[in-house]
Amino acid sequence: MKKYKERIKRFNQWQEKPFDYEFATYDEQHCNNCGHTFKGNYCPYCSQKAGEGDIGWKSVRQSMLDIWGLGSRSLPNTILQLLLRPGFLIGDYISGKRQVSFPPVKMLFIVAVVAVFWAYYILPLFLGEDFDIFGGKVDMIKGFTSFTKGYLVWVYLIMYLLFILPTWVMYRYSPRHTRHTLPQGFFIQIFLLVLNMVVTWIVLTPLVFLNYSVYISSCFIVLIIYYFIAYKQLFGYGVWGTLWRLAVVLSSTIYMISVLTFCIFEVDSSVLGAGESKYYLAGSSALLAALILAIGWGINLLATRIKRKKDN
Repeated sequence: MKKYKERIKRFNQWQEKPFDYEFATYDEQHCNNCGHTFKGNYCPYCSQKAGEGDIGWKSVRQSMLDIWGLGSRSLPNTILQLLLRPGFLIGDYISGKRQVSFPPVKMLFIVAVVAVFWAYYILPLFLGEDFDIFGGKVDMIKGFTSFTKGYLVWVYLIMYLLFILPTWVMYRYSPRHTRHTLPQGFFIQIFLLVLNMVVTWIVLTPLVFLNYSVYISSCFIVLIIYYFIAYKQLFGYGVWGTLWRLAVVLSSTIYMISVLTFCIFEVDSSVLGAGESKYYLAGSSALLAALILAIGWGINLLATRIKRKKDN
């Protein structure tokens, strides 16, 4: 049990400071390069990493990875960090630690290419040419599914950019990254979009072999959990503080996305009531989005003032 707790402690330290977490012990380290004795991760005299000793298979593996640029700032390493410490990674990047991550915009388009190739070319080889990652269902917004297939990255990007303003409004007084800027919000959503594609289009797609409904349900549940973890790590609120603010962000953004889809695409007549039009639905969605965000902003401001009074 003690060993298990120690591993959990080291993992938590790694999540917060992956390149500067503490050793399990404070034993002195001997540098095999210059011969000095020291404590810490790196020798203060020659900068060689502690623990470097005889060459083994780990050295071979690392040397081969270095050839292709797969070091600490590589795409695979960044995706691994995004899966294990999403909020902390994003927080490191927007606070100025650029070297901890693969360039996020470039990463988005690389991951998108891999996701599309996997979903539209590899999976159909096993599930049949008629397989459709969208489930082959007719949407109430005509043409939206086919448009999304043709312009996947841009559709996802536009939808995620709509998260920027609600996130800024609801988390601008957070314990961490207080008053984060809208440009920082852009990179926050780029990282979250990459996380979405990795999880739903690559990691969880084997569930399609079991059941398509199971796959869709799993994607929804896992994404909600990941978003909660990411926002909690990034902004530093507690469980309930993160949860209700995230609910406001998600619900208001969904209505904002609805405004765009109603305005751009034709709406199935079966979902329209008497005297209604797609512009009526778009206007209603815009009002609901604004109302939810305004109520959330008011509660957030009140909760922040109460907390500041208690702290003072």
